[in-house]
Amino acid sequence: MVNKIRFSIPYNGDIELVRWAIHTGQVAEVYFSGVGRFDYSASHEVISRYSQQELRAVIKLCADQGVGRNLLMNKNILFFESIKGILDGLNKLNNFGGVTTVTISDPLVVPYIKNKFPQINIQTSVFMHIDTVNKVRECWKMGINTFCLGVSVNRDAIELEKIKKLKKSCHGMSVKLLANHGCYANCFYALRHEDWAELSDFRKESLDENDKYLLGQHINPHRCAYKLINLSDEIKRPFIRPEDVCFYEEHGFADQVKIAYRIDTSSVLRMKLEAYFGRSYRGDLFKLVPSSGLFPRRHRAYILRNELFPKKFIQKTSCCGNCCEKCHYCEDVSLRVFQGR
Repeated sequence: MVNKIRFSIPYNGDIELVRWAIHTGQVAEVYFSGVGRFDYSASHEVISRYSQQELRAVIKLCADQGVGRNLLMNKNILFFESIKGILDGLNKLNNFGGVTTVTISDPLVVPYIKNKFPQINIQTSVFMHIDTVNKVRECWKMGINTFCLGVSVNRDAIELEKIKKLKKSCHGMSVKLLANHGCYANCFYALRHEDWAELSDFRKESLDENDKYLLGQHINPHRCAYKLINLSDEIKRPFIRPEDVCFYEEHGFADQVKIAYRIDTSSVLRMKLEAYFGRSYRGDLFKLVPSSGLFPRRHRAYILRNELFPKKFIQKTSCCGNCCEKCHYCEDVSLRVFQGR
């Protein structure tokens, strides 16, 4: 029997949108950041936009409906924050429903959370880049039981099959795939994306004798420095189209699919949720899976027609082994799916 994938969705401050989504029966969990000083969801800034009362309300709504509550604490380095403060913050959340999962990027805080809150699932952030079965195995040993895999593995059926086999022997393990992250496959810069805004504050130390900032555009929090060669690079990005969800269901590669982003407006986020819940979308795929590279600025004249993708696109691209020098499939598909506005 095929286990139907359900979705991890963001709370963007609109509790009515969350209520609507939960009532579809397709939401496994809602993820959100903390409030104020307890927002460890990003490396460089506090982006929480809602009050503690709002957070309590969304947690209670989810708890009452039997939906998971996932607190984002995926700042790259948490170990040098106040561990006591982190634990106290989690404890306060228990007073009104609590969280079922905590997402982290820093493995050094795992033992502290597991010791204090053994009932909470610890999930790897996508920014931890867990993209091989060996990495999953090592994380499992230290007490991590839920895995939001690195996006590059979305297009690696061989590795997903290995992780699936490991999961069978690890009771309680859960696997999640991020559908619409903007980054590129095996991106060289991915390990530093979350730090770029913070690194840009050190410009004074990077000035040469002509007062020129040497790193220039390579440190930019709004886009990746990945060097595009042609249009096909955009469809080599390891996004999951709404139609592709069935592929991961049929092969048992994931328990959940995560939808980004929590900074979206409600109209944009609802459009994304409707597309993935319905496993179908007609229109510009860039609206669901925006690019984090230079592409949107340089090629605004193009749209990416989702309905024109070949039906077996995900089957082909997840088993190709990234042998792009010998294969021109993505280049051929790009000629078909890109259209002028």
